[in-house]
Amino acid sequence: MNAFTGFTPETIDFLWELRMNNNKEWMAENRERYQRVLKEPFDALTKELRERFLEGKKDLQMDASISRINRDVRFSKDKSPYKARKWMVLKEPRMTSQQWSGRPVFYFELMPERFEYGMGFYEGRPAYMQAFRKKVDAAPEIFQRLAEEAAAQKEFALYGEDYKRPMGKGGYSPEVMAWYGKKTFGLTASYEIGEILFQPELVDQVVAGWEKILPMYRYLREIEG
Repeated sequence: MNAFTGFTPETIDFLWELRMNNNKEWMAENRERYQRVLKEPFDALTKELRERFLEGKKDLQMDASISRINRDVRFSKDKSPYKARKWMVLKEPRMTSQQWSGRPVFYFELMPERFEYGMGFYEGRPAYMQAFRKKVDAAPEIFQRLAEEAAAQKEFALYGEDYKRPMGKGGYSPEVMAWYGKKTFGLTASYEIGEILFQPELVDQVVAGWEKILPMYRYLREIEG
């Protein structure tokens, strides 16, 4: 596999065109283009992100999963056959998509209009979120520090749907309650398409970002639910 040297403007053109021509006939005509401008550089990026991020971290055993271009339309009202986006996750090893979707992962995602990376859940499941709140309740000062660090940095924003009713007995700081009262959560950095996307230094930016939120990941990874 070639080293990641950056995506190209044609990568973004391809994603826009796929969004506007989401059909099997168009993809059949552009299959080689998909391989060259999107799949191959994305595979190379994923390989370098995993190697760079895990270097020297003996406590982290993670493998990578990359999204397919085909959509599963069996249970969807939207019958568009392809995804006009591509993502990867770093997850706990040997987990199926059904298993890791309820566990914290690191991710990178490319869309026609922007790219994002961060850490969070594909699906925050009630049992896990309940176990998370119990862990916070058992030692609030530990999560207080992590929540303050997350709130102080400017690169990542906290996301996730809040419960309609307040959770817990109250008394926690706003930084803690921002996490405590959510059905699911994560930290995401979002950028418009720019020059960094077309440079090998994209790896440096994503890895440096993941390093900032690694302490929160380690806290969440220990939770069973």
